[in-house]
Amino acid sequence: MLRTIMLSGLSLLFIVSPLIPAQLTATELLVGKTCPVTFEDHPVGFLVFSREWYHSSRSGAAYIPGDNATGVGLEIHFFSNNAGDTHLLNLPDCDRYRMLQVRNSNTRLPPGEQASQIDVPDQFPDPFYDNAPLEYGRGVHLVPADDSDKPWQGRPVRASTVSIYDTPYVSDVWGKEGIDINISFETCVVCERDQGYDALLSCGKWGYQRAYMGGMTGWAEPEFQPVQCQDKPSESFKATLDNSSRIEYSYWINWR
Repeated sequence: MLRTIMLSGLSLLFIVSPLIPAQLTATELLVGKTCPVTFEDHPVGFLVFSREWYHSSRSGAAYIPGDNATGVGLEIHFFSNNAGDTHLLNLPDCDRYRMLQVRNSNTRLPPGEQASQIDVPDQFPDPFYDNAPLEYGRGVHLVPADDSDKPWQGRPVRASTVSIYDTPYVSDVWGKEGIDINISFETCVVCERDQGYDALLSCGKWGYQRAYMGGMTGWAEPEFQPVQCQDKPSESFKATLDNSSRIEYSYWINWR
């Protein structure tokens, strides 16, 4: 079955499995921002950010932040078009698409972490977010099984080229006295090539702030920082990759 959805005035056509009910419920993808993705100025798809939600250290998720909220959540989906589809025109000559994310933080940090770093766990095999045990999906897929930090119950169906599900948070214990907590992310689509160099494509920057309230209150609930589309990664994003000591990723060489 073919279904057309409107994303910020742009029409995306994708194939929906016949197993998916025709009547989608409130658990469908709620679009917050759509960013064009290009390769050498040629459109190859869209990077779609869901509407944000809030949670308290990965529990009690809701679209309106509660007083005890400490973090936010987003679905981030890349939809390739005919020019970008690896089974069609495949203009960028990709073997697959990946998600690469950099996190910037002004908080106190656990040992071994840096203020600006590739957003994957220590000892991760590669730099991409779309890898277990992180939450991700490809093609027609069920959302991650853990719904404790999601604003839905069960496992709704999604359909995209590649997607990630991110629910970051910062507890008060990591805040610096007298300073607002500021966390930002830059999420980029990568054209991965088995032979040759990878290509960094377009990105979206987003994050959240927890204002310092003082006294017994500590820090306020998160305020989401809206997504900003970028046609290419920022210089700070590339500098973080260059300077990474936790995991190496040199996209301009055959890093494997």
